[in-house]
Amino acid sequence: MQTIVDVNSVEKSYGLTQVINHCSFKIYEGEIYGLLGINGAGKTTLMKMILGLQQIDSGRIYVLGEEVSSNPEYLSNIGSVIENPVFYEHLNANELLSMHLCYMQKKADISKVLHLVGLGNADRKPISKYSLGMRQRLGLARAIIHHPKLLILDEPLNGLDPIAITEMRRLMKKLANEGMSILLSSHIIGEIRHTADRIGILSDGCIKQEFFVEEKVSEFGEHFEDHVIGLMGGVKI
Repeated sequence: MQTIVDVNSVEKSYGLTQVINHCSFKIYEGEIYGLLGINGAGKTTLMKMILGLQQIDSGRIYVLGEEVSSNPEYLSNIGSVIENPVFYEHLNANELLSMHLCYMQKKADISKVLHLVGLGNADRKPISKYSLGMRQRLGLARAIIHHPKLLILDEPLNGLDPIAITEMRRLMKKLANEGMSILLSSHIIGEIRHTADRIGILSDGCIKQEFFVEEKVSEFGEHFEDHVIGLMGGVKI
């Protein structure tokens, strides 16, 4: 199984506060890896380091076999939605994705991708008129439009209604089944449980434990969430 992301003993501090402490984990081809931790655990910081947006104090990160640097070539094979996606508000979805493809020097069927994320009927509507959920969908469309090998999603289901959440989970599983690797973060156990193949518990700046979701659910049953909360340090979410 091909290793897509290899985070090896990474550290990151802001002043005297150490956010990431000897953190290590791997993501493999075609899997959905859930990074689970309380707010402020360092999930977004880790994602930014993988994308080369945040400097690493020590340790190494490899993505698609290439070590993270200030100008990594692997970025053309990554799609990401980090924090709140930002758009040119006067454009519509079709115009935005056309511009993005031009920037990436890629070609894709924009209409097909917009239908895939549930925006097929809103492609000509100005983004300034979009709801929070629609913006989340558009952010995902922009992230996958160039068919990346790795997709990084920071709290991807925020702002979505239950039906949209189910649709997005199905889409992520479809993309993974087609070979795309997905790293997603959340502080909500149920969200990760029903989406990820493997979960890494981020606590005290490092991965405290990794496990396959199916195995833990089979082992703990209805007490699965209680068990995971204990791994997260006993903090209720």
